[in-house]
Amino acid sequence: MESNSIEAKIGSLAPDFSLPASNGQEITLTNFRGKSNVVVFFIRETYCIQCRIHAAHLGKLYQQFQEAGTEVIVILGEGVEKSKKFAESLKRPFPVLADPDRRVYLLYELEKYFSLFQRTASLVVDKAGIVRYLKRTTVPNVWLQESRELHGFLLSLEN
Repeated sequence: MESNSIEAKIGSLAPDFSLPASNGQEITLTNFRGKSNVVVFFIRETYCIQCRIHAAHLGKLYQQFQEAGTEVIVILGEGVEKSKKFAESLKRPFPVLADPDRRVYLLYELEKYFSLFQRTASLVVDKAGIVRYLKRTTVPNVWLQESRELHGFLLSLEN
């Protein structure tokens, strides 16, 4: 896994990373530059119902995201086998990336809150590699409306 030390914030260059994916590929964020926007969703834990619902909604809207020039990737703080199982259970067209050491979580300032609660985030990186949308939280209830909000935001980028 590669990383740089640029802080993730709206208007900044998104910190780069490479992670193994559930589909057997190695996904690198910078490979999307100049090609498509990217929605990146960090799952809190596999047992997080709200995170699972949000990932499922992202899958339901996947075609609309693609029509808006956007790819979707989901990052799970577990190993490749767990990411494969999670991806299979979702039955969605996008890859689930494995970050077992949670180094990319830390790169995006998603450390555990009080060492107990995993922080989660949803972000949009535009075609130039700039973070245009970023929402971090320890309370995953926010994800229940997030996928539609993300789609609306992406449509606004096209104008």
